[in-house]
Formats: sequence, C-alpha cells, structure tokens
Amino acid sequence: MRLKTTIYRELLSKFDTHIMSTKSIRTGNHYTGQVEDFLIFLEDKGVFNLNEIDGELMKKYFNYLTIRPKKRGEGKLSIRTINDNLSTLRMFSLRMQDERILKREIQIPSNVKLNYDDKDKENNHFVLVREILTTDEIKVVFDKCISPLEKSLVALAYGAGLRRGSLVRLLESDIDFRQGMVTAYMDKNNKTRRVPLSDFFLNILKDYTIYRLQILASLNSRNNYFFIDLKGDKMSGNRLNRLLKKIINRTENLEIIGKKITLHCLRHSTATHLMDSGESFESVSNFLGHSKIDTVQLYSKRRQIKNSYRI
Repeated sequence: MRLKTTIYRELLSKFDTHIMSTKSIRTGNHYTGQVEDFLIFLEDKGVFNLNEIDGELMKKYFNYLTIRPKKRGEGKLSIRTINDNLSTLRMFSLRMQDERILKREIQIPSNVKLNYDDKDKENNHFVLVREILTTDEIKVVFDKCISPLEKSLVALAYGAGLRRGSLVRLLESDIDFRQGMVTAYMDKNNKTRRVPLSDFFLNILKDYTIYRLQILASLNSRNNYFFIDLKGDKMSGNRLNRLLKKIINRTENLEIIGKKITLHCLRHSTATHLMDSGESFESVSNFLGHSKIDTVQLYSKRRQIKNSYRI
C-alpha cells in the first residue's frame, strides 16, 4: 500500500532527504518506511493535516502497532520494533516542527515495556508499563524542585543518566566544572566513565556546591560525598529515590505520578530522548555504560547538542 495524497508524499520526501543527510544512509531506509506506514494510517483515518493529530488518535496507532502483523515473516511486531517506530515518529515530529509544518509536537506514547497478559495470552493482549517521562514531563518535574539539592538530583539522574549507585558514590571532586564533565562509577565493574554535562546542568550543580558547602560550614563538618542531607551526612540510594518521589508527588500530575518514576527511570528517559533526537542504538548503549568501547568520543556528540537538554 502506498500513500495516496500529494501532501503526505511531499512530507515523506522531505523527511527521507533529512534522514539521508543526517545519518548517511540510502533511500528506502527503515525510518522512512515507518513514517510512511504512519501516514498511510492517517489517510485511512481521514486525517490529512498533521496538526489534527491528537492523543486519542495516537493511542489508536499504538494499539495498531501491537496487533499489526510483520511485513516479513510470521507473527506480530516485536517490542523493540514497536519502540523503534515510536522513536522514529518523535524524530519525524521534531523535523516537521523545524519545517514549520507542525505547530506543536505530536503526542507520541512513551517507549514502553510490553508483556503478555497472563490472563489472556491466547488473544495476545498487552499490558502497558510506563517507565519514562517525556521531555515536557521532565520540565514539569524540574519546575517542582524547591532546593538546589533537588535540582542537582534531576540534573545528574536525567542530564547525565547516572545510576542510583553512581549518584550515591559521587564525590565533590568528581564534578569537573572547568571541562564540564562528571566522573561516574560503573556499579558492575567498579570502573569509572566520564560524562559531559551541558552548561545548563553545570550551573545547577554550581549552585548546589555552594549550598552544600554552606551546610558543612554551619556544622563545622567535612564530607566529600556530593549528596548530603542537612545534617551533613551522606545520602543513601533509598533516600535519593524518596526525594525524587516527593518531587513527583508535588507535581499533582496523576499521569506522571502513575508512572511510578524512579531514578533509574530518569536514566532511561534521557536515553530514549537521545534516540528520539537521532542518536544510534550503539551510542545510546554506550551512554548507558553497557559497552566496552571508549565512550568519550560518543559523549562529545551529546555535548554538541547540549541545547536540546535544557529544562
């Protein structure tokens, strides 16, 4: 099945040209194919203007992806393929906004884990498990931070994608303000990695550094750990997670609260947003610290697009 309308064929051509120029791949790539499937879906629903797409329509498209047969082989789309489709649509949404075709971003569902419902495996039903925040939701959460400590927690868990264990072990000396880098311990092998931070997040950490020094000075105490409480004591992973939960509850946003976000969810949120901005699976895997490849060069790309990570 091919696109019927001229306007959608032109939009698809614009997106295909953009993908070929930014990813150095040939025409016929899977990104363009996924967007074409989406546009065909819109045509079938009688929607011929991208600005008419609403959340309800996107829920229908998500449901369509979960039951759609594979084009090659047997069975339905895999979890990874469904999430890949969603990430591609976010890339398409951003591009259409850049082209001044879309007035606002398309309400695309978050990348999710899909599991068979044990009560109805035969019908292949899916259970939606929300585990990440959208960029807009990240902004809402950040706006509800009321202290330098809370802002720094979000800055490092989301902005640097640090694991909870890395946040707990982080020392004041691990923040390199001159080079704009943070040194993080990798929990599984006790090695370290260097992660670049945007100027926006660095300024947040500077404010917290002054704040924590004032706390220690008032107590006439010393503590090299970065995250400390008002008594000057090191904060545990559980306490940091509880602090995040307080921030989440402060939003009074039932959808955000219902996602049961943890520090690890913020780590995966920024990884998803990197993929949505065009990063490859390999670079995101490296960002998460899952690869043995030297990550400094890959992270420098993230540093170059730092303005995309302002809150």
